[in-house]
Amino acid sequence: MKQLYFIALLPPADLREEIHQIRLECSGKFGVYKALRPPVHITLYPPFRFEESYEKKLVHVIRQRTCELPSFRQALENFGHFRKEVIFIKALTTPELIGLQQTITGVFQTRGPERFQWPEYHPHITIAYRDVSPEKFKEIWTGYKDRQYSVSFLAQDFSLLKHDKTRWNNIADFSLTSTAAKI
Repeated sequence: MKQLYFIALLPPADLREEIHQIRLECSGKFGVYKALRPPVHITLYPPFRFEESYEKKLVHVIRQRTCELPSFRQALENFGHFRKEVIFIKALTTPELIGLQQTITGVFQTRGPERFQWPEYHPHITIAYRDVSPEKFKEIWTGYKDRQYSVSFLAQDFSLLKHDKTRWNNIADFSLTSTAAKI
């Protein structure tokens, strides 16, 4: 049976909680709730359907293709938006993040269940989406467009998540090598 999966870079637990508080603040103040459903994350490969019986093989292939990629410092800075429906914290682009994302996308280009082409990769952490009307967007964006936010974390691993029809569950972590930035 096909299940729904996605691949993401999850910040450390304390930072996930800090960002979740920003999402809760946005939700409470503006009455938008859908961004609270997924975990705080930077998408590396968007949701896809995959035969559950091949899940272990998928984990093996991802591990094999990414095992020598370096850990790296990931910065998050200020807020941005897509169209007039998604508001997010910007994840600054680095060669290491792009390399990780491209390597994972490459796994799916050769072996994947669904081939997805990013129009252009814009790494971010969503704080509001899907239930943001044009009117709400104006209110929310006014509240966040000039707000300053700056933090960074050491990206040491990334995760494969699976949806159980209620929530996303982390089912596998993939370590990045620790030879890179320890800033």
